[in-house]
Formats: sequence, C-alpha cells, structure tokens
Amino acid sequence: MLRDRLATEFLTSNGKVPSELGPLIEILLRAPKAHSILVWLDKPRGGAECLRRLIHDDIPLTHEALDSAAPGQGPALLRATLVHLGVLPHRNEPLAGLQPWLERTLTPIPAEHRRTLRIYAEWSLLRRARRRAAQGRFTPNSAASVRNAVRSIAAFLTWFDERDIPLASLAQGDIDTWLSERRDRRYIRLFLRWAHQRRLTGNHEISDRQRDEPHRWWSQSEHWAHLRRCLHDDMLPLEVRVTGALMLLYGMPITRISVLTHSAITSGSTPHLLIGEYPVVLPPAVHQLMQRQAEHAVQHSAVGRITARPRWLLPGYAAGTHYSAATLARKMRLHGLPARPSRNTTLLALAADLPASVLSDTLGISISAALQWTRRAVRDWNIYMAARLGGDLYCE
Repeated sequence: MLRDRLATEFLTSNGKVPSELGPLIEILLRAPKAHSILVWLDKPRGGAECLRRLIHDDIPLTHEALDSAAPGQGPALLRATLVHLGVLPHRNEPLAGLQPWLERTLTPIPAEHRRTLRIYAEWSLLRRARRRAAQGRFTPNSAASVRNAVRSIAAFLTWFDERDIPLASLAQGDIDTWLSERRDRRYIRLFLRWAHQRRLTGNHEISDRQRDEPHRWWSQSEHWAHLRRCLHDDMLPLEVRVTGALMLLYGMPITRISVLTHSAITSGSTPHLLIGEYPVVLPPAVHQLMQRQAEHAVQHSAVGRITARPRWLLPGYAAGTHYSAATLARKMRLHGLPARPSRNTTLLALAADLPASVLSDTLGISISAALQWTRRAVRDWNIYMAARLGGDLYCE
C-alpha cells in the first residue's frame, strides 16, 4: 500500500516523480511502521503537503522554494530531512532566516527610517553575521542578537520620530532621556557610531551600563546533591543527566553541550572529552553516562532512525539535527536543574583553583571571561564560602 501511494504522491504536471526525490522515497519505503508515513502524507499542513505543491507546480526543489512556503513546523522538518538525505545542500538556517524576518520587521516602519535601518542591517549586522557563519560561529543565539539589535534600533528611531526629532538633530540629552528607561545600550551605541561615520548624526557618547554580577548559586550541599542526581538517578532522562553532569563539573554552557558529537568522547585507559580543542579527563562515572547516551542516541524522526547513526550526542527531533540549546535548557529547568546557578557555582569554584589561562584553555572560554571569573573568585571566594556553608545562597 505504501509503495503504491508513494508512486503517485509526488508527481509533476507531466505525471512523473522527480529523480531528486529518489533518496527520500527509498528511505520512506524502508520505514518499519508504514502507518507513520501514511499519517505524514495525510497531514493537511505538513511537509508532505508542502512537497506535493512544489512538485505539482513544477517548482525546482531548492531552499528558496521552501522559504516561500507557509511558515510552520512541516516545511521546517521537510527541509531538515532533505538536507539530511543530501537532496538539498546544508546551509546555516539561523542566518538564512534573518533576511525574510528583516523584510517583515521593516515593513511597518516609516520609509525614511526603514531605508536607514535596512542599510545598517545589510551592511553592518548581516555582513558581520555572514562572516561569523563562514567561520562556523553563527548560532541561533547569534541570530537572536541580530533580531534584538534591529528591534532596539527600530524602537529608538520610532521614539524620536514621534517627537519630531530628526536623526541629524539628536542631542545628547535626548539620547540620555531615551536610554534612562531602557537597557539595550550596546545596540544603540554601535548604531550611532555607524551613523556618525556616515554623517547622519553627531558624535554621541553612550557609556556601558554596569553589568550585574552573578547572584545565583547553589550551596555546597545542593551542588553535590544535583551532581549525584545526574550521575545516579535513573528517573531523570539520560540527556538531562549528561547535560547536568557537564554543567556541574566543567561549567560548560548548554550551547556547547547541545552540539557535542560522538567524536568528542575518546576512550582508552584514560577517557577524555574534547571541549573545543582541548581534551579534559572524564571521571569514570561521567564517562559511563556519556557512553550510555552515545549508545542510545537515536533520532526522533522516522527518517533519522532509518539512516546512519547520528553524529550528534544529543540528536534532535528532525533528521540530522541536534537538540537546540533552548529546548535543552527548558528540559533542564523542568527537572530542577536550571543552567545559571549550576554554571555559576562550578565556574567560581574552578576559578578559585585555576589560573585564568588554564581555565580558558581547559573549558574553551575566552580569556577575558576567564579573567573575570578569576577576579571574581579572588574578590568573592571568602564571602561565597561563608554564605554557602551557612546555606544562605540563592537557589532556584
């Protein structure tokens, strides 16, 4: 039944199945549960329906064609599947989504400001984003930062437009008034620097707001209790235990944990975890936990389960993808392991014992971040120790 259905499901106007769909149809026919594929074919707004429309209208199967489809989970999962099977080339999705988002966001803005913001976004924000993507350093968080910058600048320009203050006539007092009610100083400072270089406005100073110091910690007993949960509590999902153990031992951010691959774990007499470019020794209990995750890591999608073993340690829902950092963070909070206090406690403890250069190399964090943590540890360690022994530290 499934074979007959697939033979007539994706036909062009000439009544033929496009040759590029061969890998997809072959994989679908190998699905252990044909019913799940039939359900997918019948979803009214799913990936199959999107694919049917493109094929029937003789539209070449490209990323651009999928971009024109109605937004939703169906086309997104279809794209991931086609990339996984090699039908479509890989691309940086967080970056690719910025251009259409920018067009939608700029539409309601007054024409003069729309033009200014589009030029700034294209030649500054997106240009820098493409450069980071070429280096493999553009992530969903990077894309979120670009969107926040555009929103902040749009709000900035709109606020002054409502008060009939042209960009060329901005005074320092006007800017200070606007900033007094907002926190997004960095985005506006960079925009005004760019605008001044192009003689669109005067030279204005925007100082950095004093950063809040970390204030969320676990007490010593809480820290070890959470680590014991991660290592020994079989009621916790395995991916939560692995993520929690790496946060509580090494202070790894979820953004790094979510993209770990099987090759990051080395076996042998002394197993290691590759954090960035540097191998870190894994305690036996943590190594066993990660080995279990590696052995049981399966894709959630039918196509992902049929194809080769995923390279990601924490595979995601769509074929060939990994857990997103946001999804993993939500799962950690759901199980009482929020990332912020876990990571703060670990980094402060490590910074008290390790020089900044070693901390940076070992954990793969920037040297400036390592220096901040070592200075913080020197300044606050005695206060922190007294507080956590007394059980007075903040606990989420």
